[in-house]
Order: sequence, then structure tokens, then C-alpha cells
Amino acid sequence: MRTVFIFAYYSYKDPVFQSTVLSYLFKTEEPFRFVLLTWEQKKHRLTQREKENTEAQLEKKNIIWRRTQWHSGRFKLAKKVYDLFMGVAFSIFLVLRYRAELIFSEGFPGAIIAHVASVLTFKKHVIHTFEPHAQYMLESGVWSKSSWEYKLLKRMETLVGMAAAKIITGTEAYKEILVEKGFKCNNIIVAPSCIETSFYAFDEKARREIRSMCQISDRTTVICYLGKLGGMYMEEEIFDFFGACLKCGSKDYFFYVFTNEDPASVRTLTQKYDIPSVKIKIKFLEKSDVPRYLSASDWGFCGIRPIPSRRYSSPIKNGEYWANGLPVIIPKGISDDYLLAEQEKLGLVIDTQPDWPSVVRKLENFKRLDRKQIAHQAKVNRGIDIAVRSINSCLKI
Repeated sequence: MRTVFIFAYYSYKDPVFQSTVLSYLFKTEEPFRFVLLTWEQKKHRLTQREKENTEAQLEKKNIIWRRTQWHSGRFKLAKKVYDLFMGVAFSIFLVLRYRAELIFSEGFPGAIIAHVASVLTFKKHVIHTFEPHAQYMLESGVWSKSSWEYKLLKRMETLVGMAAAKIITGTEAYKEILVEKGFKCNNIIVAPSCIETSFYAFDEKARREIRSMCQISDRTTVICYLGKLGGMYMEEEIFDFFGACLKCGSKDYFFYVFTNEDPASVRTLTQKYDIPSVKIKIKFLEKSDVPRYLSASDWGFCGIRPIPSRRYSSPIKNGEYWANGLPVIIPKGISDDYLLAEQEKLGLVIDTQPDWPSVVRKLENFKRLDRKQIAHQAKVNRGIDIAVRSINSCLKI
């Protein structure tokens, strides 16, 4: 049985990790033994009992789980240097201890550590979710061109990517860019962020229960935002839009914001844009609750900032919305998803500098497909089997 070392620069409970990495590992077509390393953050802290239960569950799936602590905040440079050396040392130990034949890493900047480990252990390296992360951070205003983070990551993306045996990226558009830069075409696999669409399926009973619990009438239009706020993600824009719905719309509206951001800071934004507390619910959702609350909604909002480099990303939340049958409000230029939304009528595509009252009018006049049609398109275009086939081909190299 082949052993593969999985370097995941995520916390185990991070929603992105849960939706992608774990789902893919559980779906591999051939028997592999996986050695999984995660980087645990305080906001995703697990209790000792949760750790023990998780270890036992993963062992049944032939996954050995190891973890270390993720560092950031004050003295960031020193902490990241520590993470680099410690991460490389721990990764090498796990590769040698379990005789792993391949290193498989999840995204940047973690792939840098996995790259160094692969060079020092003479193991092939596969990178999943290879995207222009440095450019995302620059265009979002998080980093500047003079910052050490941007300079380092920009340089390492090319070096690490070209050295990898295979890279998996989310869009054909980015594959074209990489080939122009000199990457070998045969080493690049395109696979969007895919999900287990059946898990996110619409639940009529949950819709009735949750709307009743939140005192939402049948005629109320519920718009849901699921994800982070700030940086690469919209923040004030989301609440500006919500406020416009209440001021300019002819329908009754209610809003869900499902995020792990500080509720107090989110409440500050609702007050700034005159959104009454009775019109919005702010909550962090466990993955098991996501399909239920999506079922109670009528629209999903894609809050990715429409910066140029986001044309090359593949937001997983759109797949989750669509799998539940929700049309998506999405900015022009986001991934291949905005094209899919236009071509298959899976949502409303808005301008990169939207006039929100105009968006509200278009929203109210939008002729949407029924939920079953949208969910079918999700299965065809974002079903997990698409990604699993790509990953399986890489695990065999």
C-alpha cells in the first residue's frame, strides 16, 4: 500500500479543509495510507476529547493525523521563520518515519515548506490549489509590493511550482498564464474546487424549521453570505448591498451572515448601514449545519473582491450554494464561475463597481431556475468526482 504525506496548511476544523481536503482523501479510488499534518489555530481549537475522537475516526480511514501550531500576530517574521524550520523538520520526520513515497501539499504558502521537505527527502511533490496567492494579497491591499511577505511569496510561487512534479489549479485561465511563464503544460491539471454535492442538498423540512425559528415568512427573500470578511473578501460592500435591499427593494428581505469573524465587529457594520437586528442573523456554522441554513435561504452571495487575479481562483462557496439549489450573486471576473452563472443562468452577475440600487432591481426581476436545475448543474460542474479523478492521477506518479 502506498503511503502519501499530506501537508495541509490549515486547521483541522477550518471549513475549507473540511470541505475540500478531507472530502478528497475519503474519496480516493485506490487504497492509500495517508499521513496528514495540519496547522492548528486558536480560533479552531479542539478539545482533548475531540482530538482523540478525530484520531480514532481517521485511523479507520487509514489516515494518520499529526498536528502542529500555526503562528502569526506580533513578531510575524520571526514566527514564520520558526514555522518554516520547524515545519520542514517535522515534515521530514513524518516522511521518513512512515516511509512516505510522495508529498502532497495544499496551497500556498504551506507548499514552500513541503517543497523544502521534498528536496531534502528526494520525494516528488504535488501541489493542490496552486493559485497566485501573493497577487491576491497585493490587490486586496493586505500586502504592499515592498512587503517581505509579497516579495518572498511571489518569488517562491514560481520556484516551487516549477519544481513540483504536478500542480493542480482551479481554472483554465490560470493554466494559460502558467504555460506562458514556462511551466510544462503536461505538469498542470485543471480542477475547480469541488464538493460532495449530495451533502449540501436542499432540505424542505430544515427550511421550514429554520425560517420558523427565525420568524421568517414564506414571502421573505433570504440572502445568505457564507465565509470570511475583509482582505481578499468583501466586507463593507456586503452590508452596503444589504442596506440597499432594505431601502430600495420592493420585497421583504432577511440576511444571513455565516462567518467566524467577531460578531461585535459585524454588528458595527450592520449599524453603519442601517440594518435592523431583526433583519439579520450572524452566526458561525459547523459544517453539519450549513446545508440546513442554505435550505432556508433564497440567494447566495459570492463575497470575493473582484480583483484581477481572482479570475484564476475557484471559490468553494459557489459550489456549496449551487449544490443546495441557490442562485448566486457574483461579481464579473470571478473564476470561471461568473461565466458559468451567465451561461447556465445560475445567478446574477454584477459589475466590479456595482451600483447597489441597480443590483437590487435586477435581483427582483431575475428569472431564476428552480432549485433542482441549479443543483444538477452543481453536480455536473462541481461534483467531487471531478477533483478526485485529478487527485488520483497525481497520487500514482
